[in-house]
Amino acid sequence: MVTFRLINLSTGVVSEQVLGTSPPYLAASHAWSEQRFPLGMSFLESPGLKALKAVNEQRFAGTVDYCWVDTICINQQDDADMNQQIPLMGRIFGDSVAVVIVLSCNLRMSQASVDRIVGQLKPAVRMHEEEEWAEQGAIWRTGHRRKLIIKAMRGLARLTTTPWATRVWTLQEYILASQVIWIGKELVSLVIQDILFSALPDICDTLRIEECLGGEFHRLYSYFSGMANSRLARGDTTRVMELLGNRSAALPRDEVYGIMAASGVEISTSTSETNKGAWSKWFEQAVSCGHLRWLLMPVATFAPLTHRGKPSCILPAFDIRHKLSASSGLDTVKPLGLVRMKEGTVIVDGRWLGVCTVEEHLGTVHEPVPNQIHRDITLVLFSQGKSRRARKVASAFGGGRYSSRQISVIATILKRNFRKAVRAVKLQRERDFRLRLLNAIEHTIWGDFMGFQMGQMPGMNEGTAYLAQLRRESILVEAPIVLPTTQAIPSTELGIIDLGARTIDGRCIFMIVAGANADGDMRGSVLHRVAVTLPVTGDYENHIAKLPLREFAIGGESCEICQQQRVI
Repeated sequence: MVTFRLINLSTGVVSEQVLGTSPPYLAASHAWSEQRFPLGMSFLESPGLKALKAVNEQRFAGTVDYCWVDTICINQQDDADMNQQIPLMGRIFGDSVAVVIVLSCNLRMSQASVDRIVGQLKPAVRMHEEEEWAEQGAIWRTGHRRKLIIKAMRGLARLTTTPWATRVWTLQEYILASQVIWIGKELVSLVIQDILFSALPDICDTLRIEECLGGEFHRLYSYFSGMANSRLARGDTTRVMELLGNRSAALPRDEVYGIMAASGVEISTSTSETNKGAWSKWFEQAVSCGHLRWLLMPVATFAPLTHRGKPSCILPAFDIRHKLSASSGLDTVKPLGLVRMKEGTVIVDGRWLGVCTVEEHLGTVHEPVPNQIHRDITLVLFSQGKSRRARKVASAFGGGRYSSRQISVIATILKRNFRKAVRAVKLQRERDFRLRLLNAIEHTIWGDFMGFQMGQMPGMNEGTAYLAQLRRESILVEAPIVLPTTQAIPSTELGIIDLGARTIDGRCIFMIVAGANADGDMRGSVLHRVAVTLPVTGDYENHIAKLPLREFAIGGESCEICQQQRVI
């Protein structure tokens, strides 16, 4: 029988309850620094009690008699009690009738105003959900509809400026809630649909609504949208681990421990563990459980160290793990066969596809201001104003989506606008840059191409892009791959492995490895992971499916290249 404690909202009396059979209760989510439930202050005198009572009256007609508050229901001076109660917090928040986010700021909103703007934005959300950018994008990019999006974004951004938005534990509390209720200093309770946090930042990014890019809106993009997606049950549950990059914890290890219950993958805890050590252990456990997406993160740094203190080419770097995960283009990747971990090496079933040759250096994304990436300028600069190279760029970033004629149109646009892009960069006038498009056909094709890049280019955000040739017998595909910015172009012929990674629209992401011959036979005991491709065409899916599954050992303490930290 597992017990926890609840507080009576009227009397402040704390009582023991059985988890799973307790009376209904509200669970408070708060940042200690906001002093809503100060340590040492009577619960009946705390500002947070007023907020909980207001929520109870406004949302539940006063029918909820109990609440849970961590500062009171867990003995903060007793390590044994903390060790017993903290692992229960996932259940405690998940079983509550609502998680109440208690903030110290004024939210300056009412439920009526929230509901009104939600109704007005329904067509925009539908456009986002059904990807009707070409049909509907233009009408939301200008005029009063653009102003409506900006107004809504500013309202959401107010919720991200509080200390609550920076703490690790509050992230898990939000994600596990059956219902989330916000309340600020005015004691006006708000219910805000998760779809707004999910859709609006993406809409602003796709339609290039510059007023809502960067600055006060940064946290909406960097993790609030993903946080909402987790509550909407969209995708692999382990993706919650990518949401931690802008949150902090008093104990560094809690950057992993504080959210792992929501990820569905848990590891044993240790008071002496470092954050990077906890991350390495969690990564290995996640991969062992079949969450292969974490093996296929974009490569951005030389091999980070595992909890055993050894370099690992398969471990995503802790400091940018959230950026790599968010930009991977992957959700759930199901194993094609067996998978296990041994001393940091992943042993996994996959298909050997052929060889990879790195051809040309492309460069990095053009980002003159942090978090404001200019995808159009980036691709134009990659083309260097040359016809042949522009066609290669158009084809590689087209990911198999476009016909030969459409590729020619895209290449022509890239070449034509090269000097204009160079001038905009030189004068630092990127915000004013507009492509020169000659007719409706060019407008349509380019509009679709740039919308497509929302899922194609993010994998480049933390590294340097190169054009590579992927070859198997008579089949040749050109695709972009990404390497660490400081790494030289590999001089050896590399190999291509398919581990079953597919984007939502069915395109393929392959792992590029070193340490095998053209037939996939390993020269040593394990392979070294070099890179992953950006999404490439799925046109050869039937051919790939006929190839036999083979067992590959990749990375870990037996990887000679990792241990020597040498250039390939």
